[in-house]
Amino acid sequence: MPRNLVIAALGVRAGVVCDGLDASARGAVEEAWRDARTDAAGPGDADIEVVAAAGGSVRALLSSLSQRVTLAAIEAQRGRLWMLHAAGIALPDGRVVALVGPSGRGKTTASRVLGEEYGYVSDETVAIDASGRVLPYRKPLSIIEPGEREKAQRSPSALGLRSLPDASLRLAGIVLLDRREGISGAIVSDVDLGDALEELVAQSSYLTNLPAPLRTIAAHVASVGGVRRVSYTDAAALVSVIPELAAESPSTPRLSKPVSLPHAAVHPAGDPVFRRVAPLDELHLADPDRVALLHVDADHVGTVRVLAGVAPALWRAADSVGLEALVAAAVSVYGAPGGEDATVAVEAAVDELVAAGVLKVASPVNAPASTLWRIHDDVAWTGEAPRVVVLALANPAASPLALEGSAALIWSALAAGPGCSDDIVARVAESAEVDGAAIRDDVESFLGSLRDQDLVFTG
Repeated sequence: MPRNLVIAALGVRAGVVCDGLDASARGAVEEAWRDARTDAAGPGDADIEVVAAAGGSVRALLSSLSQRVTLAAIEAQRGRLWMLHAAGIALPDGRVVALVGPSGRGKTTASRVLGEEYGYVSDETVAIDASGRVLPYRKPLSIIEPGEREKAQRSPSALGLRSLPDASLRLAGIVLLDRREGISGAIVSDVDLGDALEELVAQSSYLTNLPAPLRTIAAHVASVGGVRRVSYTDAAALVSVIPELAAESPSTPRLSKPVSLPHAAVHPAGDPVFRRVAPLDELHLADPDRVALLHVDADHVGTVRVLAGVAPALWRAADSVGLEALVAAAVSVYGAPGGEDATVAVEAAVDELVAAGVLKVASPVNAPASTLWRIHDDVAWTGEAPRVVVLALANPAASPLALEGSAALIWSALAAGPGCSDDIVARVAESAEVDGAAIRDDVESFLGSLRDQDLVFTG
């Protein structure tokens, strides 16, 4: 009997080292993971390595090992795959339905029942690459057995679950599980993407490490025709609706493009000026008009907020403008509110957005000439015009920003040292051999954009 084994987990070859185990414990590990074994010879051929620690009961060993293999595989694929906390079921042609839900929502029970009729992909994590391909994880299922206090880890085949189909696996359905009492059969309903985003984000591992996380989710949702919810009491009721859940019949989410709104360029002296707090990603939704924002805090925790009502117009207009400009933007989109003063209504909405960390009070772009533009101390960059790559070191979620052409010229002008707007414009004009007056508006607009991303500041 080999002392070690290599298993396939979310597209990663995980080497399980069994050197410290006796023959009985090694046999239990191999039995639990037999359906995830690969043809690789040993941990030397693996991408990651997990040690099966001796000590305690075999059930405790297997439970701990399952958790550690899962975490190690997810860690290894961070930033590469969309990894949903979901059960995965495959139809014979390779279409995969991801049944999404937190722990206790019924994923393992659903996997056991559905796996007797369809291919078992995973009861824990469904991993999807950029093309929609699903990478299986046929881990043992954690189940409660009569008379036992600790859960057992049983291989899919030992429970009578079917193997994967002889076809390429691809995502065909994204379904939110809604198990509750008192439902006869299974009730399938469409879910608006804006309403589903919060749960999809919450049930995604390392989502903030993906490029454009919200847009990645939206692309996958669009590829399967939308998000659905299935409400049920008994998992057996799900068997008959799986083909329906894998069909591209829901409404594809409608996305919109950001709209530039006109606003006043000059602000009364002393009035507060508002600008957007740069998100990791934003998604513009249509019918109704909403903006989904994903912000990441210092602990790398992502929070998604879906702005509705008047908030999308305020968000789009908040490019270092005052309250008067925000009121004008809101009225231009939605018209004057009936029976209420527009300024009072917008001011209340802006206060809520500031309190939520979506907008912040800032200095206007048309600051006095003595105000100097500076690069933040925690920002690093490499290269020079015509291409510069910039990175905010203090934000672990930040991706490198590539600046090319005129954007790189402006950054190089900033890198030459602090300067007022006139200084920066003059430096860029000299480098580009153009008239400063012709580029002033573009330079100042780009400076404001860099400030929105917390790369530069004035002071």
